[in-house]
Amino acid sequence: DTSEPLPAGAGDDAMQTEGGGGGGRGRSGTSALRPGQELFEEDPWIVEQRRQQAEQRRRNRELTESLASLPPDERAAVQGYAPGSYVRVVLTQVPCELPRNFEPRFPLVLGGLLSGEERLGLVSMRVKKHRWHKKVLKSQDPLTFSVGWRRFQSLPLYYVQDPNLRLRHIKYTPEHMHCLAAFHGPQVPPNTGVLCFQTDARKSFRISATGVVLEVAANLKVVKKLKLVGSPFKVFKNTAFIKDMFTSALEVAKFEGAALRTVSGVRGQVKRALQADDGTFRATFEDKLLRSDLVLLKAWVPVPLPTLYNPVSNLLAPHGRGWLRMRTGAEVRAELGAAPRVNADSLYKPIERAPRRFN
Repeated sequence: DTSEPLPAGAGDDAMQTEGGGGGGRGRSGTSALRPGQELFEEDPWIVEQRRQQAEQRRRNRELTESLASLPPDERAAVQGYAPGSYVRVVLTQVPCELPRNFEPRFPLVLGGLLSGEERLGLVSMRVKKHRWHKKVLKSQDPLTFSVGWRRFQSLPLYYVQDPNLRLRHIKYTPEHMHCLAAFHGPQVPPNTGVLCFQTDARKSFRISATGVVLEVAANLKVVKKLKLVGSPFKVFKNTAFIKDMFTSALEVAKFEGAALRTVSGVRGQVKRALQADDGTFRATFEDKLLRSDLVLLKAWVPVPLPTLYNPVSNLLAPHGRGWLRMRTGAEVRAELGAAPRVNADSLYKPIERAPRRFN
């Protein structure tokens, strides 16, 4: 290499000139800001904010020094009570059972509620059955909820959201996955944690489910499947009169235009109710039906949401006796020794079909 070495500092000047400021550092070498940008310390807004903070700290220091010479009562009226102080609280509109059954050995926790949290409404939450809880939870069985400062009993309705955004009702909670639940209770902000209890027994693990509040919904349309079965009593070319599916013309009017399907796969549509107000109606199909065909109508009907709200009142009952809560159907049957109610329409029956004769 026959090139001569550069003098000291010449390489730095060349880098600054070529690279547009030497990798972000200007000729002054004091900041990595772009050329023409104001320095952080010289920004008028920053200077004004620092001046206001210094003035506020001075006022707070003067107020603290002036309050130190006042009596404790006057200082508390201006500054408030310091954390850890012993205070006396006067409670108004308290039920007479609270002081009568008060137990000093158990602490009483006092909390406050915002004005919006005193209203009741429909709350939607994501819930999962606790892995240590032995049984799955049944829909519309009473559960005790612990949400924020509140403990209350309500009837949750479990459902899942299908890919088409339909809210489909489920009878039991899934075994190892989350589901959604709706219950009637106090309105709380989203992302609030929820604990659910089903029984007060001390012998087993008491937490039944855990979850988080998603939203406070004004109305939720939870639906479930409905399958109606009818049979034709008069068949034309592509038209048939169907009976045994509805009970009145009003019910037929609600399902006008609904899709029908026979067991053999022939598709059709509900048209109009007949003159007789007995639930019979006219329907059209893709092909001619047989008198022995069964006509099915698969629909979705809304599920009514229960509105029970029962606050936990264990402090109003004598210690050790427990509070009056709603029990599940299984607990009532176990106490009475009764068997589960059997619905005759839900039992499996042998299929008896008369032999078909072709002339």
